[in-house]
Amino acid sequence: MNLEEIIKVLEKEAMENPHAVWAQHRLAVAYYNAGKFQEAKETLKKVLKLDPHHYEAMVNLGIILAQEGELEEAKKAFTFTLKFYPNSFEAWNNLGLVEFQLGNLDNAIECYQKAMELKPDNPSPYINLSTVYIEKGDFDTAKNVLLKALELDPQNGVIYNNLAVCYFYLGDKTLAQDYLRKAKELGYPVHPEFERMCHEA
Repeated sequence: MNLEEIIKVLEKEAMENPHAVWAQHRLAVAYYNAGKFQEAKETLKKVLKLDPHHYEAMVNLGIILAQEGELEEAKKAFTFTLKFYPNSFEAWNNLGLVEFQLGNLDNAIECYQKAMELKPDNPSPYINLSTVYIEKGDFDTAKNVLLKALELDPQNGVIYNNLAVCYFYLGDKTLAQDYLRKAKELGYPVHPEFERMCHEA
């Protein structure tokens, strides 16, 4: 059974059980996995009408809103989640992404640091935090955060690319080239202009 067939089954299930949170949420997840984000968003809203404190629905709705560029609404969704689930790693990490996109860099840093406290072995908030410090021009701090991320996930091309950026602007062009080469080996789509700058340095 392919995803479209599964969705048809779940749509029938949700129609037959309009007040069942589990039925609506399963359908919302299927819509999301199929890339039907508008349908997923509307179904998640149904879930939250039935159960206003449904953790997964709150987080997933925030993620979709952020993907669609509705950043203020996404921020509200994650902030609302954290009122009831203050130790939600997903909410803190995604709220950091939203704050970063809104240009609230200090808020983003606080969010990522909270996410790191909750899951110190997850490399995602470290990588996200590095982008904030790179944006602020604090390449030394970004480098130190990335070196920690590298210990957690030594095969992540994003980490090597970001380290290349840090070392380039810290004046170590040789290390920048080495890290950029590794990023490419791992399949990371290195920016051609940055690659040119590294090799011409």
